[in-house]
Amino acid sequence: MNRSLSEQPIYILGAGPAGLAAAHHLTQQGYPVVVVEREGRVGGFSKSIEYQGFILDYGPHRFYTKLEPVLKLWNQVLGNEQVTVDRLTRIYYGKKYFNYPLKAAETLSALGIIESLKIITSYFQSRLFPIQHPKNFAQWVTARFGQRLFEIFFEAYTEKLWGIPCTEISADWAAQRIKGLSLLKAIRNAVLGSDGKVKTLIDQFQFPRLGSGQLYEKIADHLQAHNQSLLLNTEVVQLHHSGDQVAQITLRDCKTQEEFTVDCGGVISSVPISFLIGKMISPQPNQQVISAARSLKFRNTVLVYLIVEGNNLFPDNWLYINEPSVEVGRVTNFANWSPEMLPNPHQTPLCCEYWCNTDDPMWQEPEANLVQLAENELKRIGLLHYEKVSSGFVIRLPRTYPVYTGDYQAALAEIQGYLHNFQNLQLVGRYGAFKYNNQDHSLLMGILAAENVIQPGKHDLWAVNSDSEYVEEAKADVETTAARSRRSSRRRQVATTLQQFGSYLLTGGFATAIDVSVFSLLTQVGLWYVWALGFSYFLGLTTNFLLSRRYVFGVYWNNWLTQYAVFAAVALNSLLANLGLLQLLIKDLGWSAISARLVSAACVALLSYAGHKLYSFAQSQPARPIVR
Repeated sequence: MNRSLSEQPIYILGAGPAGLAAAHHLTQQGYPVVVVEREGRVGGFSKSIEYQGFILDYGPHRFYTKLEPVLKLWNQVLGNEQVTVDRLTRIYYGKKYFNYPLKAAETLSALGIIESLKIITSYFQSRLFPIQHPKNFAQWVTARFGQRLFEIFFEAYTEKLWGIPCTEISADWAAQRIKGLSLLKAIRNAVLGSDGKVKTLIDQFQFPRLGSGQLYEKIADHLQAHNQSLLLNTEVVQLHHSGDQVAQITLRDCKTQEEFTVDCGGVISSVPISFLIGKMISPQPNQQVISAARSLKFRNTVLVYLIVEGNNLFPDNWLYINEPSVEVGRVTNFANWSPEMLPNPHQTPLCCEYWCNTDDPMWQEPEANLVQLAENELKRIGLLHYEKVSSGFVIRLPRTYPVYTGDYQAALAEIQGYLHNFQNLQLVGRYGAFKYNNQDHSLLMGILAAENVIQPGKHDLWAVNSDSEYVEEAKADVETTAARSRRSSRRRQVATTLQQFGSYLLTGGFATAIDVSVFSLLTQVGLWYVWALGFSYFLGLTTNFLLSRRYVFGVYWNNWLTQYAVFAAVALNSLLANLGLLQLLIKDLGWSAISARLVSAACVALLSYAGHKLYSFAQSQPARPIVR
């Protein structure tokens, strides 16, 4: 697109994050724009609504980014209309809560020794026998985290979100959304500690004082203050093109149903790609392109809002519900966002998210039934107890999530090839580009589309990744003197850990020698071998515990008996892991007994050491239960 080509305004179809970001940027550069929005308010899925004095969003829309153009936009538009929110996001699983993203020490401790060893054993199995070219989400996650962690934290929630088996979801979606995470790195940090240059979780984020929609309302005010047109309650009927140019657009007033056609200098569209290509372009593309567009599928969202009589229900901004016994997938607690979104301190607004397809019964379920369902499910998992739900309502959002399944890549390639024929048509946003964008990436796409109007061909919008860097984490990108000091500290930690592991092997070897010697002696004097084994194993275990506590870890709990019991449990589970790995290598894979024994001994030594460091010789003792 080039301003010299036409004096007509740029038409921006959709007043969501991408469209309004494009409009704001073009306005600052002096370009005329017309924003067309089908709804009566701007913001798209990021708008805010009012109910009984509460300001509510369409689920959680946290404002955090590493993208400089987006951060600049936020600060320009919101200024001092931002508040700092303490961040807490957790996963509910098995009647327990886990920080998200997962923290290795906390997760393994909460799951218990047996489950933790299963996870770690499964992980090393995935490393020993990797899936070279994962074809779907299940294979991608299993290859990186192991089968057991996939089953616990990924499988149920993902299938609840998409409504299809994980084996039918493209590996591309996993690569976009959870790349950069590593179980090995998490375990390493739990055992060795973090040096400060390793990525760390953010614990605060900025947020508009009056809800996420405040950003978009202020952009709309900015546009109107600069005499730009904002057509609300107006829908797109057709885009008319001649050659490589979109020359005219037919619009319809949603209230009067009056249609009118206008000239345009270019188009930036966040209209759902399946609608735009499949129904709106005139002359139509060939049937192959239309079929490709119509093959793209979206998942719907049903938002159930509850007004609860009570406060301090739970501390999270939102919770992921990884619990197959309930249908709710995510719960947002708006009491833990900006305090100015609440009209009083004694009521708590919650938003429960459900996902479905248009032909699912839930999509047509009466509002009262859905409100009751949400209340019942929150009570079932313990988020509500005896608190009264005084009111509630439902919002149904079609096509909220692009579904990465089937031949969607081939379909997108077909559409992209067709769109490259146009010089003044760009597709942006989650709807428009069929990309699972976060809010900040949709804003970035809008800004880059605007820059393409000013300088044609500057950016390839299709190359904007929906999650170019894992946004839950922050890292230092300049190595200062302090960073070099942390790196030196990390080296010392590695050296100390290696020395500690060597000492652990020596004490374990010594204890094993005592075990075998005592067993031999007792059997020689005629003691039944079962009694001899029990006594010698107990003596060897006790020796190992005392030597490890004194010479390896140097950690003494107040109650030594509890510490010994934990040590014995870890040792027993290491023994079971050893037996399981031996069976896998010998029976299932056909290894020789000697090779299998060497490999299993090495693996179990590492597992046992990590288990003792995380549990038996943790610096802080397990919390005692509170008796009420």
